[in-house]
Amino acid sequence: MRKISSIVFLVCILTIQTLYAQYETRPRLIEVGFFGGPTIMWASPKTIGFKNEGAKIGGVYGVSVDINLAQPMQNYYFHTGINARHIRSELSFFDTYVYNDKSTDSAHIRSVYNMAYLSIPVAIKLKTDPFGRFVIFGLVGMDNSICVSSKSNDNIKKPSIDQDYSKINNYKKTFFLREALLVSVGVDFIIKGNTKASFAFAFNNGFTNAFRKSYINKLGDKPHVKAQTRGFEFQFGFIF
Repeated sequence: MRKISSIVFLVCILTIQTLYAQYETRPRLIEVGFFGGPTIMWASPKTIGFKNEGAKIGGVYGVSVDINLAQPMQNYYFHTGINARHIRSELSFFDTYVYNDKSTDSAHIRSVYNMAYLSIPVAIKLKTDPFGRFVIFGLVGMDNSICVSSKSNDNIKKPSIDQDYSKINNYKKTFFLREALLVSVGVDFIIKGNTKASFAFAFNNGFTNAFRKSYINKLGDKPHVKAQTRGFEFQFGFIF
């Protein structure tokens, strides 16, 4: 978590220097913004016996960069940046469970996952001409992520056991890359000059397996565990 925050902070410093180097005329070649907001994500398991137990609230924050592709127009942009994304989801399944080098027999396991990723989006962003002080935009592209942390809170149930374990390190089970389709719509509100407030609603649809091939269910007929994570994001920020 501290590593993610440090990287995002350094990027913020560099982008502020870039802003001061630009002219104050509109439209600018590069627009830089800072944003954050909640996410509502869930896991879609593909392995028999694994069940999605509902959506969980996470978060996303970072730096966005829009590069104008057709100056002097202000309608076509290449969108990128660097983001920290916390994806939380919940699955239930039957499996053996190992903790402190001790293994149980078949048990019902309910795991709440908290996977943290460092993401670099690559997308095309289209903007309308201003309607008074409002600009409507749409974005479509890819979200390219690297997992930097993966932990879970687990509940284990057997006839004689009902035990909770917290902050279990699952990094060795989690696939280190995540590719996702990113689609969003939103609106910019022009505060003054080049300063704008931005509001966006996004759908982040992961299509790579969240788990490594080495993670298997010891009780299943098809042991390799497969699941994709997807959900909605609400982003609020400022562009300078």
